[in-house]
Amino acid sequence: MDMNTLNISATLNVFKLITRPALCLPHPQEHFQRLKDAYPGRRLLVVSNTAGALSLDTSGDLASAVEKSTGIHVLPHSSKKPGCGPDIMSYFLSHPETGVTKPQQIAIVGDRLTTDVMMANLMGSYAVWVKNGVVPVEETSVFARLEQRFAGFLQRKGYEAPKPISSFEE
Repeated sequence: MDMNTLNISATLNVFKLITRPALCLPHPQEHFQRLKDAYPGRRLLVVSNTAGALSLDTSGDLASAVEKSTGIHVLPHSSKKPGCGPDIMSYFLSHPETGVTKPQQIAIVGDRLTTDVMMANLMGSYAVWVKNGVVPVEETSVFARLEQRFAGFLQRKGYEAPKPISSFEE
């Protein structure tokens, strides 16, 4: 797979990201910088159901704060995840310098199965589920805890994610 054409849409905890970015970004900070160096410009994108979601962040203040804190563009979108896949594709198609022409060139990174991973599946993109984040499982929402249990149930039944296949190697 040509890693130069793969893009990552990361979902980050907006409030922690604004107030204490070191809590949300990969540790140590050099790893996050390496990610930004590997995917410069508009090749990294934050898609949040808070910052950039036009139903909640009507003024764009949260999106601006996240962009300032991370140096990564925040997508303004009218539909929350998992429904904003078309907005993500429109973004990348309107920025040809990213090299993205199809959803198979995008990896959605997130901590929720019913928003992030579902959106990636609906788009035909890759999904990277971050099972354990900065918040202990017992402190997450009831929905996040249910997702964790459901994922465990599926894994015990033998279900697993398909192996990624590069469209460049077919």
